[in-house]
Amino acid sequence: MHNPPAPGIAVQARLWGLERTASHYTEVFDEILAAGYTGAEVRYTLLQEQEQGIVNYLQRKPQFSLVALHASLKGFDGAEAEELLPGLLERMNRTGTSYLLVSMGYERHPEPWFELAARLSELCDRYGVTLCYHNHAAEFTDGPAFFDRLTGSYNVRLAADLAWVHRAGQNVPAFIDRYAEWIRYVHVKDTIGEQWKELGEGEIVLRPLLERLAALQLPWWTVEQDFTDREPLLSAAMSRKYLKEQLGI
Repeated sequence: MHNPPAPGIAVQARLWGLERTASHYTEVFDEILAAGYTGAEVRYTLLQEQEQGIVNYLQRKPQFSLVALHASLKGFDGAEAEELLPGLLERMNRTGTSYLLVSMGYERHPEPWFELAARLSELCDRYGVTLCYHNHAAEFTDGPAFFDRLTGSYNVRLAADLAWVHRAGQNVPAFIDRYAEWIRYVHVKDTIGEQWKELGEGEIVLRPLLERLAALQLPWWTVEQDFTDREPLLSAAMSRKYLKEQLGI
């Protein structure tokens, strides 16, 4: 029996700050490679504004992938905004970017946004891009009801952020198990209270969660740390070292 292939390990470039990533993305990408990662997730506007430069970088550094873009779901509200999505998806096709992550937060009446996410997801599928809803903590106001409707009634796939599930006071293994068939992307991160931490430096017992994730056989795992008190390169390298030492990936 063959072991399943190990996932590629990417990192969210937000660790380097939105302004620095926007203005010096080649330096940020170089540091991401130096920290041991083979891919990155960035804010969607970077690809809109710097497509040719990113294409050139990917040609120079074939070991690096632009894995995913992150956007606000509400940013696609309205006919004019929805019409902009095909252009973004064409750019994603040209850079080999496979995932579009959208997020929202709590809404008392979320059904119109669920419907929007479902329409966008169908369009993304036609371009070979997987749209995933990225959770925070606020959506758990009514327990799993938000995600039960989003997946079960609207067929929207998930980008599971483990630390936000934890911060919401939810059982993280139960969340992974409940939505295993819908999880297509993951943010691996750690936290102590309200402070984001490098992997293994926080309060989350990560190893059993990562073993559960490994069973999903996702192509990519993305390390995310919204803020750090350390230099971004050092912070990213610490989290990358944790994955290598704990799981050999």
